[in-house]
Amino acid sequence: MKRILVALTLVAVLIGAALIYADSKRATRPPAPPENVGSVYPWGAMRLDRDQEEEDSLLELSVMASFDSEPAGAFDPDRDDVREYAMLVLSGGGSAGAFGAGLLSGWSKAGTRPDFKVVTGVSTGSLQATFAFLGSDYDDELTRVYEYGTDEIYRRRGIVAATLGDSAWDSAPLKELIDRHVDDAVLAAVAVKHRAGHRLYVGTSDMDTKEFVIWDMGRIASSDRPDKLERYRNVLLASSSIPVLFPPVYFEVGINGERYYAMHVDGGARAQVFLRGFMLDLEDALEDMSIPEDKYELSLYIIRNGTAGNEPHRDNVSASSLAIATEMMGSVFDLSSSSSLYRVYVLASRYGVDFNLAAIPDDFDPDFDSMIFDVDRMKRLYDFAFRQAESGYAWSKTPVDIDKDELFEGPGTFTGFAP
Repeated sequence: MKRILVALTLVAVLIGAALIYADSKRATRPPAPPENVGSVYPWGAMRLDRDQEEEDSLLELSVMASFDSEPAGAFDPDRDDVREYAMLVLSGGGSAGAFGAGLLSGWSKAGTRPDFKVVTGVSTGSLQATFAFLGSDYDDELTRVYEYGTDEIYRRRGIVAATLGDSAWDSAPLKELIDRHVDDAVLAAVAVKHRAGHRLYVGTSDMDTKEFVIWDMGRIASSDRPDKLERYRNVLLASSSIPVLFPPVYFEVGINGERYYAMHVDGGARAQVFLRGFMLDLEDALEDMSIPEDKYELSLYIIRNGTAGNEPHRDNVSASSLAIATEMMGSVFDLSSSSSLYRVYVLASRYGVDFNLAAIPDDFDPDFDSMIFDVDRMKRLYDFAFRQAESGYAWSKTPVDIDKDELFEGPGTFTGFAP
């Protein structure tokens, strides 16, 4: 009997120790905004005014200011030349971002890469966006981002920490990588480009309001705030933080004199590519500034850091909750990518914007796993994209997985979905 009591006591001690340990691993968040409060935007983020309640949204004002910052006489009515504006949209895709890095670098080598008026990015696209925005001189920095292995991007957590914590993986290595490559000199270069009339936007998702949030990165870089570098880096980290896998990033917001923290994660959870708000406000900005339609041409380039998605590919999922959750997140991101491309394509057609899309061929590397940062595989993908762009990339003029029977096509003539 005594032995049984000793054994039971030992079991109780072990259970208690396990519960204490588990409780120490349980995730907590800093004070959240009150539930009866709607959208609140941290410094650097923009309210999009989807309902057109305001005369000018922050995004439209940002775009209008970009034209004001251009050289004088750019739209002189007496000149015959046409101003050409190119926009670059960079999608998410994890390690498949090596495709976008190779494509941009090869495009530079070909000598035909535009100086983009606007660059937008989410997830891995947000990590590319800064260097793509700064131009070809930063191709080496863009390339280095995809020369790191998995251990230099994230660390897997133990089963207890993963189950009770805020994520399955620790993104501290990714934060260190961002801090290493985005320094004061890079921030200053972004500010110079911003003041010259170019715009860089990065997207995140507000977990509490389920809202896609756009950040004006050039405005952050150009500010006089002492925390601007930290805010810039944290936005990139948040935009790359895949929910469930990576921990969220918190941004301070003030409500009625109190301090709260908004939870932000990967923008790709809401939109893998984004240009909607900018496309609408661009037209309004050009009209408000009395810029004649025959004095400008718009071209849009989308780099999908993933496969075209034309062919199904079997990748059997193991019977574990984490594997299933990871696969489901991948499915959500795929759906987000397809719907986002549809949306951007419809808007481009509506406004007569030249639509161009690049994606990884389905048969290039069927077993490529975007969540594994295999340096050799990323190098092969980078080299493939570089060669394609160097020799003149064949851009797709429609989303590659679109059913062409569903749409009326033709620049400037889109009228809606076919009956």
